[in-house]
Amino acid sequence: MADSIYYQLSLYTQPLLIILGTIGVIFNQILFFSRKSLRATSCSLYFRAHSFNDFLVLYIYVLMQWIADQYGYDPTSKYNWYCKTKTYVETGLYTLSPYFVVLACFDRLCVSSSNSRIRKVATIRIASYLIPCMTVLVFAAYFHIPIWYLLVSYPTGSVCTVVNFTYIRIYAVFLVIFLGFMPPCLMIVLCSIAFVLLRQRRRQIMPINQARLRQRDNQLLKMLFLYVACHLICTIPFSIVLVIAVYQIPTPSATVILLFRLFILLFNINFSTSFYIYTLGTPFYRHELCCLIKDIYNRLNRMIYNNNNQLRLQVVDNLHFKRT
Repeated sequence: MADSIYYQLSLYTQPLLIILGTIGVIFNQILFFSRKSLRATSCSLYFRAHSFNDFLVLYIYVLMQWIADQYGYDPTSKYNWYCKTKTYVETGLYTLSPYFVVLACFDRLCVSSSNSRIRKVATIRIASYLIPCMTVLVFAAYFHIPIWYLLVSYPTGSVCTVVNFTYIRIYAVFLVIFLGFMPPCLMIVLCSIAFVLLRQRRRQIMPINQARLRQRDNQLLKMLFLYVACHLICTIPFSIVLVIAVYQIPTPSATVILLFRLFILLFNINFSTSFYIYTLGTPFYRHELCCLIKDIYNRLNRMIYNNNNQLRLQVVDNLHFKRT
């Protein structure tokens, strides 16, 4: 009964997340790259990295897990090297997305500062260094996964798992702290400080162009707050159940196992909804999206108009040629 609940939910929710997430990633990449007002900010580079990482999670983890659940095809139960590599890669990718948002929050804090030296940190050049540095840091933090995870054979089949209960307890606590609690805590602290700094700077009188830049910064900060709220909703249940499961090792109850699997499905929402949170939550982002759609529409109209003119000219030339 418990398994059927999980499989039914997985059957319908995961493909929907993959489809919505893919559409969102495409729009995010186009929007942040094509719109000059977004492309000129270092924060947009973090959002693009975050969006691309979400895409990798959807197809490396969510899709493969859905195929394993529904069709029983799971290479991690057949090849030891694949068991180690996939667990390592998917855990790192799972962790990278929230930490890219942490970098975006840090970027907004730097922009909000009255100190010119701190504001210089919020540049595209610095962001292009911090993104790979964060990637290396996260994957280095999980160096132990390929060492301890292995393919274990049981009478019912092979499973990619850990046989050392001491390690799995330590690893679970580390995962809860490093993935479950640290990113949202850092996001809240950084965004709160940035919000206070912006409130302080709001009293200053400045030229219209700088006021527009400040309005854009406020909208980007609001976007981050919305992401933090969604991330907390999706992450806290997963973290709590993981802690409970750790205390019940090696024999966690069926209820805890079911809740853990269900909350993983909830956690996966983080990787498919960022575009829709930004679009629905911030007028600035909606305006940029509308401008992008209008630009695409106008370009298509011009292409159609030019093609029609060419066809008319060809028809006129053909008629003229026949008469002569």
